[in-house]
Amino acid sequence: MVRTSALLWLLAPCGLLAVALNDNGDAGGGMRDQEFVAVATNCSRFEIEAGGLAYMQGSDERIVDYGARMAADDGARCTELAALAALKNWDVPDDLPERESQLIDELAALEGEAFDREFARKMAASHEEAIALFEQASAPGGVQDDELREWAAAKLPVLRSRLQTELDLLGQDMVQDSL
Repeated sequence: MVRTSALLWLLAPCGLLAVALNDNGDAGGGMRDQEFVAVATNCSRFEIEAGGLAYMQGSDERIVDYGARMAADDGARCTELAALAALKNWDVPDDLPERESQLIDELAALEGEAFDREFARKMAASHEEAIALFEQASAPGGVQDDELREWAAAKLPVLRSRLQTELDLLGQDMVQDSL
């Protein structure tokens, strides 16, 4: 019960901002900027939900702790991005795309060590995708908006550190075997 309540507090700010943003109906901004905002938000939301599952279902205490930290970090990143999107009149998606929803469902169906292994595999892949996305957005010729490009660049060190910490924390063998 305590774990469920904690997860709801992590998801609430990002979700509330998304609802408020989409109520104005103004797409605004360049397509490339809007696309990055949507994909980056979906990435964060996926990691928030996966982290919440790890917090509730993980059998290894390292997985539980990592899931909680990941959900909190991604909740903060999602909230920051939603606030920037509000200033720039970009839409923030309300729901996870089907692909990410299916991945969450797959994780939710697992238990014990099988859950821990699959969580590690999915998070390593997700973090590698997020790093590639943020590198592309922050590179010359990436997103058009300077503030968004700077925001993406500022998040890269954290994303890289998280992946390295994940590899160290969860064990190279567990993650590498599943990539």
